[in-house]
Amino acid sequence: MMLSTLLVLSTLAASPDPSEDVVRDVPTRHQLSLYARSGATVYLSQARTHGGVGGGFGVRDTVDERWLLQADANVLTGLGTAFAVRVGAGVQRRGWWAPAALVALTGLFGERMDFLTPEHPTFNGGPSLGLGLTLAPARFRLGSARVSLLELGVGVGTARTGLGLLYGLTVLEVGVAL
Repeated sequence: MMLSTLLVLSTLAASPDPSEDVVRDVPTRHQLSLYARSGATVYLSQARTHGGVGGGFGVRDTVDERWLLQADANVLTGLGTAFAVRVGAGVQRRGWWAPAALVALTGLFGERMDFLTPEHPTFNGGPSLGLGLTLAPARFRLGSARVSLLELGVGVGTARTGLGLLYGLTVLEVGVAL
């Protein structure tokens, strides 16, 4: 009798609950998304100006609808042709209005303007690298899509020619969950 009761209870515990077929509004642990962005990135130092305006594409992992991990690549023009690669992590507010703050490492590659100065009498090759903070106060979730307007970023960087400032402005970013 005891054995049959245990078998019945284990069968009931293993059988699916009909109410589990109902879709629940529980966030998934990881939500991958692709996004496109347009804006400007520029690195300014006494010996170098690097960057421009343009756009690019990226991938983002949103963990528990709060934590952001992202990477993107952008093509920039205006000061020659440059490429910006960003890798960042941050936090966002849950809900339909989801402002965010991210720490990002940005690398600028390609054409740039180098200046010869008494402190820097020779040209210096290599990328411009910067670490900064990006604030995105106007981010919204619309179903499986995310839209962000006017993200502002500022950081400190180096191009082996001394310290410089890294500025970023995203005019529009649109993403869709996979």
